[in-house]
Amino acid sequence: ARMSRCFLDIDIGDQDKYAAEVAQWTRACKFLKSNGTNYGLTGETPADLDDAGRELLAEVYGNDPTAFAEGPLRVTEPASIRAGRLVIDLCEKEAPKAVANFKALCTGEKGVSKESKKPLYYKGCPFHRIQSGFVAQGGDVTRHDGSGGESIYGKKFNDEKDALKLKHDAPGVISMANGGKNSNSSQFFVTLDKTPQCDGKHVVVGRVQESCLGVVAAMAACASADGTPTNKVYVADCGVL
Repeated sequence: ARMSRCFLDIDIGDQDKYAAEVAQWTRACKFLKSNGTNYGLTGETPADLDDAGRELLAEVYGNDPTAFAEGPLRVTEPASIRAGRLVIDLCEKEAPKAVANFKALCTGEKGVSKESKKPLYYKGCPFHRIQSGFVAQGGDVTRHDGSGGESIYGKKFNDEKDALKLKHDAPGVISMANGGKNSNSSQFFVTLDKTPQCDGKHVVVGRVQESCLGVVAAMAACASADGTPTNKVYVADCGVL
């Protein structure tokens, strides 16, 4: 049987600020392409210009009312907030029900929930709790703050005995968060270290591939003692591989 896998692309930083910066950079690229040659500026993007060229580009743009009406521009490319991709090997044999739920929440294939009127989709979901030396918890598809969550089966679903036997013995174990026995929804956590206190209490759904543990470390760098993230960490994209 082929190993079942899914992925979570993790962004760390302010999504709205980054989107605005990208729009400003895109405007600069577009303006350079359409008007650059009139001012002796040649290049695909402002990165191809020298400092004086970038200064001139900004000045010319500012003096062009039609262009300026579209909004401000930036002449340096914004730093990406993409931390990387978590590729997860899923424990389909031990946790068929939890894995089916996790995969569907990664693809968003179930659409909008009739109950919560929210998409049953991890995309855009924050990790609302990142606790030092413990876990990064996310997957609250209904409220985004840890007070919600909903499975593809409706509200809660039961623990799977074989999956409770799997160990939280390293960073990168993906496990269902719960509010006690048989209360799984959409919330899950990624271990940031060995967390044996979770063994037998949480259904393990998968494991992050070793080559992706650097992304787990980047998430761990946003942890705090009380679990309040020191930076925004969220799922920018997700799906099944």
